[in-house]
Amino acid sequence: MERLKQLRAAAEAWFGQLSARERTLVSLAGAAVAVFVVFLVATGVSHGISAREARIGDKTRIMAQIGKLATGYRAAQAERQAMEARLKGQQVPLMSHIAQTGATLGVDVNDLRPTGVPTETNGLVEESVEVNLARIDLGKLGRLVQALEHGAGVVKVRRLRVTTRQDDPLLVDASIVVASFTLKS
Repeated sequence: MERLKQLRAAAEAWFGQLSARERTLVSLAGAAVAVFVVFLVATGVSHGISAREARIGDKTRIMAQIGKLATGYRAAQAERQAMEARLKGQQVPLMSHIAQTGATLGVDVNDLRPTGVPTETNGLVEESVEVNLARIDLGKLGRLVQALEHGAGVVKVRRLRVTTRQDDPLLVDASIVVASFTLKS
């Protein structure tokens, strides 16, 4: 503290020895240096604030993405649990399910053939039936496929082959492979 007082006294003595013109020039130079230092400090603070705002913006964007991902994950989990519940449900007798759905929609389902023995993949048992439909309207075919997949259990149309008819262009012949899935016991 004493050393600082001595330096200040020496600076005042030196400043007092200067002429009026020199004092003015030294004062202007000191003011310019002070303005330059203030400018440097203000620029540094401004850059620091901008950098923090950019980091806050990045983190806000990341948090929004995490929220979207969490929502998507919850929806996927709910869908998976619903599918597992349907798989754990009672096994759908596939041939009678197809025949009943066809009868409900007014579609003659006479040609049903199992495609083979039930197969097991990844803990799921798949049973398939091939259905041949002759002279069916495309609207009825679409409603039949939709009704089969949205019925009880997990039933999916694995393959659909449609051929046009020469005698009636409004009707088609269709071959459908329908599969039902259940969890392995």
